[in-house]
Amino acid sequence: MFNWFDNTYRKILDHMADGVYFVGPDQRILYWSRGAGAMSGFTSEEMTGSSLNDRRIHYEDGKGNPLQPFEYPAALCLQEKRTVSKHFFLKTKDSRLIPVEETASPLLDRGKVKGVITVIKDITSCIESTEFRLRSERKERLIPICGWCKKIRSDENYWEQIETYLTDEGFGVFTHGMCPSCADKIFEKKVYLESYQQICKSISASISLEEVLQLIVRNVVKVMNVKASLVRLLNRETKQLELAAYYGVSERYANKGPVAYDASIDDALAGQPASVYDITEHTDSKYYREALEEGIRSILSIPLRFEKEVIGVLRMYTTEPVKYTEEDMKFITAIAEQAATGIVNARRFEKAVSREKEYLRVFEEVTKVTGSSLNLNEVLNLIVRKIPQVMDLKGCSLRLVNKENKQLELAAYFGLSEKYANKGPVEYDENLEDALASQSVTIFDIEENRDSKYYQEAVQEGLRSIVSIPMRFHSEVVGRLRLYTSKPVQYTEEDMRFLEAIAEQTALAIVNAKHFETEITREREYLRVFEEVTKTVSSSLNLNEVLNLIVRKIPEVMRLKACSVRLVEKEKKQLELAAYYGLSERYANKGPVSYDKSIDDALAGKEVSEYDVMDHKDSRYYNEAIAEGIRNILSVPMRYQNEIVGVLRLYSGKPVKYTDADFSFMMTIAEQTAIAIINAKHFEREISKEKEYLKVFQEVTRTVSSTLHVREVLEMIVKKIPQVMGLKAATIRLLDHSGKKLRLVASSGLSEKYLNRGPVDTEENVIEALNEKPVAIYDVTTDPKIKYQKEAAEEGIKSILTLPIIARGKVLGILRLLTGEQRNFSQQEIDFSASLAEQCGIAIENATMYEKTKKEYDDMMQSVGRAFFEKE
Repeated sequence: MFNWFDNTYRKILDHMADGVYFVGPDQRILYWSRGAGAMSGFTSEEMTGSSLNDRRIHYEDGKGNPLQPFEYPAALCLQEKRTVSKHFFLKTKDSRLIPVEETASPLLDRGKVKGVITVIKDITSCIESTEFRLRSERKERLIPICGWCKKIRSDENYWEQIETYLTDEGFGVFTHGMCPSCADKIFEKKVYLESYQQICKSISASISLEEVLQLIVRNVVKVMNVKASLVRLLNRETKQLELAAYYGVSERYANKGPVAYDASIDDALAGQPASVYDITEHTDSKYYREALEEGIRSILSIPLRFEKEVIGVLRMYTTEPVKYTEEDMKFITAIAEQAATGIVNARRFEKAVSREKEYLRVFEEVTKVTGSSLNLNEVLNLIVRKIPQVMDLKGCSLRLVNKENKQLELAAYFGLSEKYANKGPVEYDENLEDALASQSVTIFDIEENRDSKYYQEAVQEGLRSIVSIPMRFHSEVVGRLRLYTSKPVQYTEEDMRFLEAIAEQTALAIVNAKHFETEITREREYLRVFEEVTKTVSSSLNLNEVLNLIVRKIPEVMRLKACSVRLVEKEKKQLELAAYYGLSERYANKGPVSYDKSIDDALAGKEVSEYDVMDHKDSRYYNEAIAEGIRNILSVPMRYQNEIVGVLRLYSGKPVKYTDADFSFMMTIAEQTAIAIINAKHFEREISKEKEYLKVFQEVTRTVSSTLHVREVLEMIVKKIPQVMGLKAATIRLLDHSGKKLRLVASSGLSEKYLNRGPVDTEENVIEALNEKPVAIYDVTTDPKIKYQKEAAEEGIKSILTLPIIARGKVLGILRLLTGEQRNFSQQEIDFSASLAEQCGIAIENATMYEKTKKEYDDMMQSVGRAFFEKE
């Protein structure tokens, strides 16, 4: 389970538009994001822990064939240790098919794959854009209007009426070609008819400008039997004809230099049907020498016109003077008309495709930022900057709905002056009302709305039209996207679809950012409280201080009515009140709290137990809870190493929907509270033990200072130490006069058999102790420092602490402490035992000094007595 710190990062993944899931080396899913759940219909609980081989994730190719688990990108990534990306259809829980792009990237550690991060991207919008492009292609296909009789199939209407209407309405453009019957009448030569029909067919089927032009120059050379052909297109800025395609001339001649207004071009641009140019009659022309070297004798120039506008020139080159017939000129003129139409349509298509690519690029950029960034300002500023650039508009703005004051507040703008952008509050004018009434798009012409609120400001800003697009999230309008132009604009269907898609992504970004901001604010509050509680727990041993802080802080940060802490009293099987906040004293002390439903659940090991007062009218304290204004009670067990030490209770005056973050926070606080309780109890035990140690030490010290009977002191020590330290036994051994042998002088808790097991002088632990080193043995049955392991096991001894008895720097013997359970002796226990061993040394030293002094005194008295009697 994510703890509440990790939950912050989990929420970032969960708010990504794309789906994300993690796969372990065993192909089991370790994490399944909210985006993956929304896309597939499968929840995190359903997917986490499942294997790819379980086939809960179901993919199909474009033909409806199911993919095998080993073909999944995650499986291939694990096998091949590389990033794998695939396109296919994801089958959702409700059996819908969604086109997706799935990319699996390996997590490598020293060449070994530790896991796989997989991102699922819904590419429905990309496919829609592709279909949209194909529709545009179909839309740009040519309408079969006869270029000669001006009729469309068998329609009786004339050319001008049909072309004007259809062109104005935007239905398409015209071939300007001839229908088969007209072509039969015009072209007597079969080769002209066939060539014309082939060119018409090829041009109508082609959308590439380069392809159209190459087709024309090749066919002209072939059909007209001339040396070469060339097409130049008019660049109105430079007033030159730029090379576009050629066939039959050398590259050197084709690129000889710029072609400007020589006589033939003048004639062509003057609107004449054609102009024949004889090289030998123009020896002073600019490229005369180049033409002779190329073997050219005459040049025929035919203007390429579209709707009476010259867009270029078609040129034919011959090696000798040629007289063109009327049929030749009709054919070449018809070809020129077809070429002009093909050029215009190819240019239009290239422009449309280029625009679509730009729209798609911007949409993908916006989608990427929306899915990866939770910085709302970054997203909004990107959108208002990109739209005017790609659509060639004056400006763009974004306003967000403020439901309280029923206004749209400015969030981002681009291309507008600060004065206009901040001109004043935007309320419900006509176009805004339309947008918020769920219309898709409204177009507002400034000149047609002179009585609008900000008409003067718009005119001064140089605005002519305003387009408003509502930004919706689940049918709720969250804001408005506005586009500004300085001239009237005809928006296409493609433009509108692009804007609506951007508006939808923007709405998603706004909602995600607001939600994330709320979550982050709450997480920060939780973190602040957690840090404060942790600091208090680690620095204070005053349990009341810690508990009172916790019950006060939780209701503040979670906006609840109250909080209480009750500690488990195992003997009474009740929860005793330890601290409370926000409750009346009467309710807090209403009576003993035993095993009602919520406490049962909490103590049964559940993470939390939620209790609705209204659903438990027969509960023991129902009337008291109603009188207190309590509607909901949440019980969180306080655990320490799987042991429940108490219950943290939260009270609210209304039904509450707790989030995962709330539960994580409460469980973390409950854990810290449990630690505080255990620390306080441990501290109390330590203090109690210290008091016991001090009491025994004082008793021993008094005995040492009040008696000179060593055995009395030593017997007291071996009896008191096991009592206060919870030991099995204790012994004291002292060195004899030789200083080599240890003799037992006092013991408690051991059998005679064990005491008489044999000498201990040679045991390694004893030798170390006699060298002034305390020695702790954790397991006497296995430690080589123990000589009598079998005897110790039979006696029920598990651990031994051996300490030296020292007086005035001299080792007098050893004090041994023996336990009936394996024990790691604490430093506190070692220090206490060492202090008692020191008292043993003092007692022995005192007794020794006393005996020595007494002997000297007795000897002196004996000497005095003898001297006295001898004198007598």
